[in-house]
Amino acid sequence: MKKVMKSYSEKGYHIFRDVFSESFCEGLSEYLSNSEVKRYIPYSKSPWGWGNLLDKGPFSEVTKNSTINSFCEELFGDSNFLFPNMMVNNKASWIGPDVEWHREIFNVETYAPGYTIDDWKSFVNIYVAIDKHTKENGCLMVYSKSHELDDILPEDMIDGNLGHKRRVNSDSMRIVHDNCDLIHAEMNVGDVLVFTHKTVHGSNTNKGPSDRKAIVLGARHDIKPIDEEVYKQATKYRESFIKQSLQKVINKIDGAFYSDFNQDKND
Repeated sequence: MKKVMKSYSEKGYHIFRDVFSESFCEGLSEYLSNSEVKRYIPYSKSPWGWGNLLDKGPFSEVTKNSTINSFCEELFGDSNFLFPNMMVNNKASWIGPDVEWHREIFNVETYAPGYTIDDWKSFVNIYVAIDKHTKENGCLMVYSKSHELDDILPEDMIDGNLGHKRRVNSDSMRIVHDNCDLIHAEMNVGDVLVFTHKTVHGSNTNKGPSDRKAIVLGARHDIKPIDEEVYKQATKYRESFIKQSLQKVINKIDGAFYSDFNQDKND
């Protein structure tokens, strides 16, 4: 584990191979196929997420895994850590949308209110491949050593699933790209990717015929109390941003929204 920790510290990520068996991952997929879908990919009947799956069916076994727990204990220096959430994101075949370049720590006020950007070492993202992840179906991409860069700035946006996100802005991405190596984290079923909350990452649209499901599991060193007021303010801001942004689009629809595409009628 010492070699793993050294690599993780230097690169900002590490991939564990063959952590979960194919049969176990098949059981997870089967469980999802019989579970209520909480969110669909917009304008489709394809599932995107099933809500928080902690302690749900076979997913309850994921947080008991010895590799994951040993890594977290080594990372945080003790066993005082917890798993506050577990989601499954489905990048559906042919239409699964891309994910912007971002850092998890940009949204710390939502997922760990009371912690700050300076507390990034108190977190780790644990990403489990339920399906095979390839370049074709939009595997996760990470910029190696991007966690070492400071002054990487976010900007607000609405993503393809109509949610508020904070992406790395264009000028900052140029700095990341010029100073860090881009890694396509291709994984087989049961592999696990861990990365820091300062590691810049994203993914492309699924252009292939196979779904690309992944468990997104957060782990937190439990050293600060949660501040519900910070959470309320952060949520209020994010909801307001969505409403205001979509309203601006609605306001532009006045019968001439596509006029530039029909110049013959305008001449």
